Amino acid sequence: MGYKKAYFQQFKLGTIAFLLMQFSPSLVAGEKENDIINKSVEAYGGEKLKQLQNLKYTDNMKHFFQMQSGHSAQGPMTTHLNTYQIEASLDLVNKRKAFKRATTRLVGNHASKNLTTTHRVFAEDKGYVIDHCLEQYQFVPGVNYGNADVGFSLMLDPLIIKQLYQDRNNSQLIDKAYIQGQAHDVLTANEGTKREYTLYLNQKNGHLSRMIKKHGQQIRSYDFLEHQQSQGITWAKQMLVATAEQPVYHTDSRHLSFNSMQKNQFDIPSGYQQVKQPQAVDVSELTIRQLANGVYFVGQGWGYTLFVDAGEYYVSAGAWGMENNSHSWQQGLSLLRQTTGSNKPVAQHVVTHHHTDHMSSLSDIIEQGANLIIHPTDIAGVKKHLQHSLKDSKFVPIEKISHLADGKIILFDVPNSHASHNLVIYLPEHKLLFTEDMFGSSYVTELHSPNNWPSQDTYQRLWTLTNKVKQLGLSIEQYVSSHHARVLSQTDIDKALNLNCPSEQVLKTRLYGHSKNIEQP
Repeated sequence: MGYKKAYFQQFKLGTIAFLLMQFSPSLVAGEKENDIINKSVEAYGGEKLKQLQNLKYTDNMKHFFQMQSGHSAQGPMTTHLNTYQIEASLDLVNKRKAFKRATTRLVGNHASKNLTTTHRVFAEDKGYVIDHCLEQYQFVPGVNYGNADVGFSLMLDPLIIKQLYQDRNNSQLIDKAYIQGQAHDVLTANEGTKREYTLYLNQKNGHLSRMIKKHGQQIRSYDFLEHQQSQGITWAKQMLVATAEQPVYHTDSRHLSFNSMQKNQFDIPSGYQQVKQPQAVDVSELTIRQLANGVYFVGQGWGYTLFVDAGEYYVSAGAWGMENNSHSWQQGLSLLRQTTGSNKPVAQHVVTHHHTDHMSSLSDIIEQGANLIIHPTDIAGVKKHLQHSLKDSKFVPIEKISHLADGKIILFDVPNSHASHNLVIYLPEHKLLFTEDMFGSSYVTELHSPNNWPSQDTYQRLWTLTNKVKQLGLSIEQYVSSHHARVLSQTDIDKALNLNCPSEQVLKTRLYGHSKNIEQP
């Protein structure tokens, strides 16, 4: 009887297991995922990968991205190309990171000085940003262990496999796919969360060939090629990152070394001065300021409009918006009318250059009757930008120095690499100059470093503008930008002109040179 009872129990357990396999495939699937993940972990170093303490990553990478064009014939946007020289150090045990990057713009709307540096350190639970142009550094609370390297370590295949091992209980085998004719298991981890990603793992050797991951609203594919091994850990020398529309990153020269960290990797350069983060101007509310008699400066956030009272009408300049058909200009006009009590029309609006973000309110401007003051080469771009046709009589072409509103306004063109034609507004009676995309500061008292706002090219545009102003013999007391609430003085501009970066060779020496311990703030 005991034998029969034991046999019956074993049969019963086997039957239950069989039924669970039929109706709960996830239980069996878990074993499949574990087998696949274990194979990849072993392929990438096994225990050496699991026990990895630190690594150093170097690369020469190409970065492709869409950005504003330099000439209207290209259209408003074009593909730009940067090269990145990257050096990143990761201490996985003590949660420290150091990220160094020298960026060179090869293709795009930039001037001759086109090297900028990025240097971020997270150590001892504090984040720092180092400026090698001005030989300064500052404590930045927003820099943490996760973002100190701007996400580049998330594109290293050994660390992706290491993360997969940690996410193994949240991973699911969803399909099989073929890459270069070889079968790959397709696993999704953390499905339905912000941390979701999908990996294509080679069934034969366990290597990671592709990752799919959401970046903002886009899906990016990360392809890994030329797998090799050093110090017992596998990594891919070549990588392509792309969306469905275009490539984003490509490299065939990445290199990884493991467990050989130098003590000074998380230090800052010797002799650098610590500075505090400057206070930003509060731009959260729509505001209006009277800069001179009949001259009003209205805006919010990243977009401001200059309204000049010409007697019977206004002339405006500046119509920036985040999206096409923005109503920010109309909102500014409404505040102007509410403040002054006058319903004068805006008879003329100056379109300074061909970038569509500065045309975002043109529909409202045209609807209320304004003619467009514009450089002739930009007329075609405006017509294409607008969603309805516009008569030629609505355009007032301006090429050379011109006068508007009975001489109250002088217009002149300042060609530069950012925009091949850029009209500048000067009010001789008030010694006030207004431009778009040529200078500015978002800080209450400080100026942006030429290394990072948005690049050295901004300051080169200021030099180009200053040379033109000197050539015309203009006297200026107020410098006004369509992107900034702060109005700059001549003293501010003189200070900005003295903020220079050293040569590219010196910059790279500073970036990859000697360092000292970080002084705590």
